Amino acid sequence: MRLLILSLTLFLFSFPISAQYDEIPFKSYVDFLESGTFQSPVEYLSSSFEAKDILIFSERYHPEFTQYELLVDFMKKSGFKGDVYTEVGVYNMGSAVHDFLNKEGLSKEEKREKLLELFRDLDYDPVWSNYNYYYLLSSVYDINQERSPEDKIMVHPLDIVFSWDSMQNHAQYELLFNMMEPQNDLPPVIHRNAVMARHFIRSYGDAKRANPNKAKALVIMNTYHAYTHIPDYRPNPNEPRVYSTGQYIFKSFPEITKGIMINGLGNAGNLAADGKWDAAFELTGNKPLAFDLKGTPFGRTPFDLYRFGGGYEEASFEEILEGFMFYVAVPEQKFMIGIPGIFDDPDFREAYLRRSAISWGMSLEAAKSSPEISQEMEELNEISIPEWLDLDQYKEKTEVWIKQDQTR
Repeated sequence: MRLLILSLTLFLFSFPISAQYDEIPFKSYVDFLESGTFQSPVEYLSSSFEAKDILIFSERYHPEFTQYELLVDFMKKSGFKGDVYTEVGVYNMGSAVHDFLNKEGLSKEEKREKLLELFRDLDYDPVWSNYNYYYLLSSVYDINQERSPEDKIMVHPLDIVFSWDSMQNHAQYELLFNMMEPQNDLPPVIHRNAVMARHFIRSYGDAKRANPNKAKALVIMNTYHAYTHIPDYRPNPNEPRVYSTGQYIFKSFPEITKGIMINGLGNAGNLAADGKWDAAFELTGNKPLAFDLKGTPFGRTPFDLYRFGGGYEEASFEEILEGFMFYVAVPEQKFMIGIPGIFDDPDFREAYLRRSAISWGMSLEAAKSSPEISQEMEELNEISIPEWLDLDQYKEKTEVWIKQDQTR
């Protein structure tokens, strides 16, 4: 997940199932969006929590910032009193995160120092550099300052157990990552999705036992980790199933769980329905809104975003997730990378050089003399908002549908 180069561009691709798109005429999407009144994303999250206890949010690309503005806005406006559970952050950092979120009356500088302490050990990357998670923890802390102890929101990191103190060399680090990857098209040795689901089930149960009012859970997982339904692996249907974290949670709590996606690019760099969805929203004003997928043209669309597992050839969006939110059109979405002041501490600069040497398989001396690593520390020590989208390609994808609509 490391980002050595902060000026990146994502190019748009298409999945080879374009013939199926004709099953849902473009006009159907536009007509649906013009057909009635929709809830705002904040209203939709609130009403979804009235019906379900566990909402699994299918996050966009990790660095995208505006989606976290939406989630924080929801927590503020709705008076959300449940807890937040995240893919980001190793599980053993949970107690430190909770200690921070329970503190009261920190000065601005004290709060900043506590956040930087957390980020220095948050992840098995040498540093987690996406600012939106810093913003999330900072915002939840601020919300908690107005809350009684029993109503404070806790954030629970769910990723694997990991400590940089126990990581000694590149071979050990590489082995860890290899064990988390599929082996010869077979499930990984360390199945992160299952581990994160187990961590959720334990943390959620502990939170409810300690405080019965903590039945509501907002689970933030990146894209496919949040899928609540993975299609059968049709090439070998008798093979033991490998689920996403979302489906493990859904299978554990089927009556109270709902998966919700948000508009954006898929992990493979493609637009849903080859740009039809984005074009339809553009034609109707790019209004922030949300709805359940089932029974809608969007829900019936052949699923063409990132495919985890097999059997997607006959799957539609409503078979993978239950809800959809449109919030900020793709060209206005922004990556925010960097944690202000994270490298001001000389001790952490030394620790980062050691971690970089381990992760890249070089000597500590080579890491210390590397201009690339030095530049990386300078760049990640402040917030950067890189250009990340090939806007011409995006317009090319959407305008073909808009022009088609205008010729009707």
